[in-house]
Amino acid sequence: MANYTITRHTESDHTYGCTQFSTMQIEDQIATNNGPLDSTVVWDLTADTGFSLELDDFIFTGATQMNVPPTIPPSSSWENLPYPILYAQMVQVSSVLIRITLYLAPDASQPGFGVGNNFVMPNTDVSITVPIEGCAMIAGHPMRLWFNEPTGNNTITEITVNPELEKRLAQTGDGSGGLKSHEVVGTLPPQALDKVASSSGDHLISYIVVAESGHRYRSTPTLTFNSKLYNVESFTQLTPSSYEKGKNNITGVRFEIYKK
Repeated sequence: MANYTITRHTESDHTYGCTQFSTMQIEDQIATNNGPLDSTVVWDLTADTGFSLELDDFIFTGATQMNVPPTIPPSSSWENLPYPILYAQMVQVSSVLIRITLYLAPDASQPGFGVGNNFVMPNTDVSITVPIEGCAMIAGHPMRLWFNEPTGNNTITEITVNPELEKRLAQTGDGSGGLKSHEVVGTLPPQALDKVASSSGDHLISYIVVAESGHRYRSTPTLTFNSKLYNVESFTQLTPSSYEKGKNNITGVRFEIYKK
């Protein structure tokens, strides 16, 4: 497997065969929740050390992904799997663990899983092949940026995350204590990101500072970091002056932030 392993959840009251992926069942047993023939089979897909997992990178080959409401944590639901599996679900438990559940009977508690017949054990062995495609990637590295907003009441700030990182980075704002601040935190991928202009490093976010209507800056705002890992490029926003013909006012600046 590509930098990950799959193991099965085992239970003390089940009898397993030569591997944990096989169980000993009796003819005519019906798949039911927590019954002698359990209606669910649970696997853990675990990344190898130094690697990470993304739910969107994994599929059941030949199955159909279902259109169900989004969940927290993220998950994907599947149908049209090899008999006798009615449905399957993948859940992103963490950056190194995806939990897979195979359903041998309907489950009305899961959206779209309520139709079908419970599997009944026949008088012959049942062998199932469940093909899964996907790869674990080299683990990324953490990032945390904290922005203290400019002092004064006439400035508007905005943070825009690189679209490639929207699933990896989250931002929060805090106006407590009279000091407005923003935090951007998450995990960066190991591979390089798209470059903007000729800047070195990976483009992370844009930090925009704009004066409110009717205001301007005497000089261009600046942004500095207390870490040498980051580069900043600034682009000044100029607006024609309403009072001095031919002159421009500084009304904002956009900072493009990169990690070396």
